[in-house]
Amino acid sequence: MAKDERILAIDIGATSIKLCEFEYGKGNSINLALFAHREYEEELSEGTRMNVVAGLLRQMLAEGGFRARKALLSLSGQSSLMRFSRLPVVNYDKKSIKQLAEFEATSNIPFPIKEVIWDYQLIVSPEADHIDVLSVVIKNDIVEQFTNAVMQVGLDPILVDVAPAACFNAARANGLGTDECVIIVNIGGRSTNLLFAEGDRFFARNIPTAGHSITQMIAKEFGIGLPEAEELKRRHGFVALGGAYAEPESETAAAVSKIIRTVMARLHGEISRSINVYRAQQKGSKPVKMYLTGGSSILHYCDRFFEEKLGIPVEYFNPFTIVNLLPTVDRERLGEVAHMFSETIGLGLRYQSQCPIEFSLVPAAIQRQQNLTKKKPAFIIAGLTILLTLGVFWFSTSETKKLVEQANYQMKDPHEKLEKAEKMVKTPDASAASKVGQYNALGEVILQRARWSSIYNEIYRLKPNNLWINSITPILTDINPYEPETVELPVAGEGGGEDGMMSMGSPADSGSDMFSGMEGESSNPLMAEGPLPISGLEIVGTCVQPYPSPRSMAWSATMGDMVDFDGIFQLEAKSAPAEEPAETPEKTEEAAASDDGEEKAEAPAPEEPKELSPEDIKKAEYAALRKKIASAQSPELAFEAALRMSPLFDADPAMTVITMNRELYAYPQERFGRIGKKVARARAFKMQVKFATSLEVYNIPSASMLQRGMGMDGMMGSPN
Repeated sequence: MAKDERILAIDIGATSIKLCEFEYGKGNSINLALFAHREYEEELSEGTRMNVVAGLLRQMLAEGGFRARKALLSLSGQSSLMRFSRLPVVNYDKKSIKQLAEFEATSNIPFPIKEVIWDYQLIVSPEADHIDVLSVVIKNDIVEQFTNAVMQVGLDPILVDVAPAACFNAARANGLGTDECVIIVNIGGRSTNLLFAEGDRFFARNIPTAGHSITQMIAKEFGIGLPEAEELKRRHGFVALGGAYAEPESETAAAVSKIIRTVMARLHGEISRSINVYRAQQKGSKPVKMYLTGGSSILHYCDRFFEEKLGIPVEYFNPFTIVNLLPTVDRERLGEVAHMFSETIGLGLRYQSQCPIEFSLVPAAIQRQQNLTKKKPAFIIAGLTILLTLGVFWFSTSETKKLVEQANYQMKDPHEKLEKAEKMVKTPDASAASKVGQYNALGEVILQRARWSSIYNEIYRLKPNNLWINSITPILTDINPYEPETVELPVAGEGGGEDGMMSMGSPADSGSDMFSGMEGESSNPLMAEGPLPISGLEIVGTCVQPYPSPRSMAWSATMGDMVDFDGIFQLEAKSAPAEEPAETPEKTEEAAASDDGEEKAEAPAPEEPKELSPEDIKKAEYAALRKKIASAQSPELAFEAALRMSPLFDADPAMTVITMNRELYAYPQERFGRIGKKVARARAFKMQVKFATSLEVYNIPSASMLQRGMGMDGMMGSPN
């Protein structure tokens, strides 16, 4: 490596970041050029830790003047999981031992293997009867967030380690635990890392009791927030010695010191249990000395407290004894925070030499990038070869291009001739297609006219002789079922003012105008241009009731033969509505007397029904229609029945129905021997008629129609 090469060691803790920039010289010497320490301004969370770490790193790098680009990372032990397992020593080759070790390591991972980054290391026991497998696991997203934060500030992370392993490597490099068993207690912000160093043995445990636990208990006891509790801890914090020692004069300091002692007593209990586990499971010795390190270990009397509790000497761990300090280092400031930089010293050792514990937790994407960097010279040679190949290919392609251009130039004139001929063919095709579209549109308009002619002809075919139509108005909205209030039909041979009246809807005064209320004022949709959907018609007319005659009340209709609408309308066949039961006329006394003297004739035996053809059924229905019309006593009712039987109109009595019927003229019947009676002779009526299928008319009103308020080729008017 180059003499002036610099590496940046970054310890990303739970509450702060520590930086050390190392310069490596001859003889495996390691020199400290710069260092920095800064606490987070806000707590780390899953959603904010990447941005918080990146922002703080950017600020520290700018203020400290760091210029190294390669970075070594150490992550908090709280975010990782370390497990120990044991393999028996047998005659296995290295490949088999590696497979067994990987199996043991993955068996101890409590997460899906795809969600974690893991590594392991073999630790050979001095007794040589077993092999310890030390594995470490950390979630993918945690590592990726921190490495991304480092890369955001322009650094290249080449190594990712965990804090317990980095601290252990620094302790072993400083000679701790070489000939005896010592314990290193790293009291951080959120957790405490407990390390045992005894020769080649290594044992670690993470205890979730540290400086933040003290802050939480102070906040709870004093009923204050965490920032205020942290300030009290820093200002008045020390470990109360208890016993015969005098308490401080300040009540606040005394209360805070007792709280700190309570938390430290809990931590002491965890340390004692860990010593027992180490001696029982790892067959280790009892620790003869304790070394304190970490940000929360500098509380006053902390070393004295553990010394009294454990009965062994306690010292603070200074990891900088193996590092040369360059003139750029502030020695006084470093002496105040030296106990916090054990992890960064361990990271610096990993770059220069081999260490007892070596984990590599670099994400796969970064590893691939590093492998590509190592293969960069080979890629450069391959790139030059590709460029040479591309040059030859480009030369051959350019020559081919020239030949193709020459051939295209020769074919230019024939190609232009063919294009002109194609245009000459396409123009008539487009014109023909346009004419076909116009023809189809015109055919549709003509068909609509034919439909309306058929509707007018059908209405006048079914109209009785003594009934006149005053107006026909299209209905542009949906037709609602009509329910009359009362309906009274005149009886043949009888008259009378009330018996000859028909009331449908609300009756009107006899003195009102003939067509009063039959037509409302509204906007005329027929004035609009475009297709108009029409669901039916409103017919207003006048009819005359024949003079009663002792012989007959019959009247003549102008119904001609049935009309075939095939090709004009798409109609479904319908049957005639069921005939209403004929009302039995009252018999006179003379008729009743004559009937008493006559013997009843026996009814003839019913004939067996015969199967009728569709044509016979159609004729029978038509005959029934004519019979019903002939028996009707009122022209407008006969007209209504005829419209319902037509295939062009709806047979529903609630859809094709008389909606208004008013008396216009009544005459006395004294001449017929009925004194004081009168019968209606002239009536005005209005009916709604629903089409069997909706029609659509494309209306193009002219200027004169717009002035007269007409449309649909004169559809609104008085057809007479």
